[in-house]
Amino acid sequence: MANPHIDVDLEEHPSHLIAEKLVNGYADLGIAASWADLSNLEQRPFCTDRLAIIAAHNSPFASGARSIRFEDAANELFIGLNIGNALQEHIIRRAAQLGRHLNFRVRVTTLETVIQLVSNNVGIAIVPEGAARKAPRTRKLRIVPLSNDWATRRLCLCARRFSDLTPQAARLA
Repeated sequence: MANPHIDVDLEEHPSHLIAEKLVNGYADLGIAASWADLSNLEQRPFCTDRLAIIAAHNSPFASGARSIRFEDAANELFIGLNIGNALQEHIIRRAAQLGRHLNFRVRVTTLETVIQLVSNNVGIAIVPEGAARKAPRTRKLRIVPLSNDWATRRLCLCARRFSDLTPQAARLA
């Protein structure tokens, strides 16, 4: 272990709450999507995260599609992450903006479980494309990228001021 005397409290929140916690001094660093109001924060690019719909390989859903709009999948049966999960809340907000309510067959705690249930044809799910491609059951999945603009999330490492971080937080950054 490279830093045995440094402890990290890691919490998951939606991007807008991460920005709020940073601005108000309740957190030193955060990773947030660029769509959130990050104007009062310093930012560094972290990664780009593209969302995709996954379905069982033998499912008729989106068969042969190269991409799909979220609106075209919103009436399907979904496997989702638990309430409060930042990714799931993002997807639910997008559905609400369309006047839709997603029908969840099952809600679970991990992406690994979501992917396993989808591969067993329990329903479809929206997950980061990279996670779906890395999953051990990928050969049993159909991965169809979402074509909506919001489905490509640019994630940023944020701080109020990177120059004001403690040496430990600066090292983590």
